Amino acid sequence: MSAAIDVLHVDDDPSVLDLAEAYFERELDSVAVTSETDPEAALDRLREDSFDCVVSDYDMPPMDGLEFFEALRERNQKIPFVLYTGKGSEEIASQALNAGVTGYFQKGGPEQLRRLANRVDQAVEEYRTKEVAERYSTVIEALGYPVYVVDETGVFRFVNEPFAELTGYDREEIIGQTPGFIKDDAAVQEAEDRLGTILSDSGPDVQHFGVDIVPNEGDPIPCRDHMAALPYDGECFEGSVGILRDVSDERERREELETKTRALDEAPVGITITDPQREDNPMVYVNDRFVEMTGYDREESIGVNCRFLQGPDTEEASVQQLRDAIDADEPTSVELLNYRKDGTEFWNRVSIAPISDADGTVTHWVGFQEDITAFKEREAALERQNARLDSFASIVSHDLRNPLNVAQGRVELARELSDDAENLDAALDALARMESIVERTLALAREGETVGDPERVDLAAVAADSWSTVDTGSAALSVETEREVLADPDRLRNLFENLMRNAVEHAGSDVSIRVGDLSDGFFVEDDGPGIDPAVADSLFEPGESGAAGTTGFGLAIVQEIATAHGWSVAATTGADGGARFEVRGVDKRTPATH
Repeated sequence: MSAAIDVLHVDDDPSVLDLAEAYFERELDSVAVTSETDPEAALDRLREDSFDCVVSDYDMPPMDGLEFFEALRERNQKIPFVLYTGKGSEEIASQALNAGVTGYFQKGGPEQLRRLANRVDQAVEEYRTKEVAERYSTVIEALGYPVYVVDETGVFRFVNEPFAELTGYDREEIIGQTPGFIKDDAAVQEAEDRLGTILSDSGPDVQHFGVDIVPNEGDPIPCRDHMAALPYDGECFEGSVGILRDVSDERERREELETKTRALDEAPVGITITDPQREDNPMVYVNDRFVEMTGYDREESIGVNCRFLQGPDTEEASVQQLRDAIDADEPTSVELLNYRKDGTEFWNRVSIAPISDADGTVTHWVGFQEDITAFKEREAALERQNARLDSFASIVSHDLRNPLNVAQGRVELARELSDDAENLDAALDALARMESIVERTLALAREGETVGDPERVDLAAVAADSWSTVDTGSAALSVETEREVLADPDRLRNLFENLMRNAVEHAGSDVSIRVGDLSDGFFVEDDGPGIDPAVADSLFEPGESGAAGTTGFGLAIVQEIATAHGWSVAATTGADGGARFEVRGVDKRTPATH
């Protein structure tokens, strides 16, 4: 053995002690012998010093060798104990071995002393090996990881209880099996290849690799194997040892993280993450859409504050709103005029929100960047259009209506004084038609585009009320609905009035009109001649659906009112061959309010 051996030799005969010490020193490579003639003094020495082995005589005053051994064990000292006595007998040998001594020798000549020295050497080596094994076993069990040992023949020689629990087999079922018992062929080959690199001259001492363990029941368990070769001397390989770690949760978290990262990278809006704990709160992540939207690649964006997108016309109030939200650790959303790398402007809807840790400390900010340039352009175009409509309505209402009213008044006076009333009546009818066109044009410009605050209204009641305000002659109305709809009552009444007036104008004063339910809306149909194919494709365009003496604005207003509510309207053929108008999407979308 390479380590020194400390031996305590107890014998009441000093000459025996001296002789044994000489043989110990000659037979053993490194040994230190402490001699005591009194067992009680030896016990005191054992209390103060540590020894690797005790050699004791049997027949000693004031106690014999077995009593000395029992006193030693009572102190929980389990070092090797060899009884070396001149009073040899089968009875004493039997008592000694039953008591648990390590060895028993009768005193004798040089050969017996050599045997004693060799037994001490062997006992100490076994004891030290056992101590190391117990120490490592305690560590392994404390770690709680599955541990295995595969010998040089490729079979399991040891597995601990956590290993058995992982696989779902008893330890006895695994011992003696090959690794193929709990792995597929590919995993077995992987382990063999890894072991080969460990055994090579230039390979690592330990290999770390993933492996799927096939349990007794259930799906394969993803693990990480930490493998090493068992220590051995010379060229005699004695096997391998490994520790497994179940990485199921780790794999799930990694897959979840990869999914979330892909979602961020491929999101249709720009996403940035900043680190407020670093100076100037720089960006630490930008996704693909941000790069595409701004023209700045990741290398140019990471590590700098996102204010580099601002320019001379960026509104300071919106920027200050962002600063105030960050100072208050609160989310916010603003619209900014930003600048791409090439200098072109774009409108950016920026929404930011804080990310906090378990203690509530803000560790990062996440920002969502949406290019709303097209929306802002449409918004500006709509504002210009509304301005033109207001101007148009003002011209029609004032500049056209006033001279029209004057013309009507003058013709009426001329008619009262003229003998040619028929021609003047025709002129009055034409002026009345012009006034109707003015009224419907104003309605289309001012009332069709938006609706007021919607409310639940009774569809049948609104239809009946609309019928009472329209000149329907001898036409008949049938209402077959109990539906309530979310709508602006006034606009909905205008829709029905125009559909009913359209039916009377096109199908005659004796037409029958029916109002009924659809699965997602309602319909209005008549029993007239139906829709003229010549105007079917342009039915809802202003002026296209007009019959003789009408304006042709009615169905255009119907479509505008339906669209403003978020509905759709379509013309088809009714059950009796007449015109049928179907309004769908009712209560499915939010109306566009003022």
